[in-house]
Amino acid sequence: MKKLSLLLLLFVSLAGFSQSESPEHQLLHYWDDYNFENPKIFVEGDSVLGYFYLMNICSYETSAASIKSTLQKASKDDRIFSLFIDTFRVYLFNPDSYFCDYERYLAICEFVINDENINKYAKNDFFIEKEIIETNRVGKRAVNFSVYDKKDNRIKLYDIKSEYLVVFFNNPDCGICMKTKENLENSTTVNSLVDSGRLKIFAVCPYDEYELWKNTSYPEKWLNGFDKDMKINTEKLYYFLESSSIYLLDKDKNIVKKDVRFDVLEEYLEKLM
Repeated sequence: MKKLSLLLLLFVSLAGFSQSESPEHQLLHYWDDYNFENPKIFVEGDSVLGYFYLMNICSYETSAASIKSTLQKASKDDRIFSLFIDTFRVYLFNPDSYFCDYERYLAICEFVINDENINKYAKNDFFIEKEIIETNRVGKRAVNFSVYDKKDNRIKLYDIKSEYLVVFFNNPDCGICMKTKENLENSTTVNSLVDSGRLKIFAVCPYDEYELWKNTSYPEKWLNGFDKDMKINTEKLYYFLESSSIYLLDKDKNIVKKDVRFDVLEEYLEKLM
């Protein structure tokens, strides 16, 4: 967190803001001096990072207002508009991004979908992305599902009792999934919360890899299940942009974090200790 704050000070100073101006003001006026006819700033990169660092600490309302205002200005030039759209997608809709945030990306989808000047065929991807965001949306209750453990016992999501629950969707044939599993296994923060009883880990394989899953070792303290009926994927109960996907749920099974990177999850969990 200290490193994040120092980088934020650096980036906003590069953008010409004083420390006395609130983050909300800085975010809303971040692109005021940008020449929307010249995409050079995207080559330099630092200003782009500063923008998303600011967004990370501002409210969703301020972020949405900034995004819509920025896209409105950028829409006067197709090249610049595409650059901003692509940049928003890379930072906010990519699970590998530190700043991945579907709720903030929803503002981009809504802007494009509602813009009458954009061809309806160019909007198709945004309708799909909007559906992904609104399925198991942050703040809403996660869709219930059932899987089976290695002893063929049924595990139902809603039956799991815990203050917090990490649902780790994974494919044992995926190297990134197994690296994420290793990170969860070796995290002092995760293990401390698991040992205290405040957190449970629910590893779920929704992919057609039964034999491989059955022969893959998972920690004994974890709940671990396989989707025999393949309902999670075929019925689109959950969307996965990558094979490894982490959700954090609260005691009522409301979604706190969706498609969150392990290090971002760990940062959040550290605050609970």
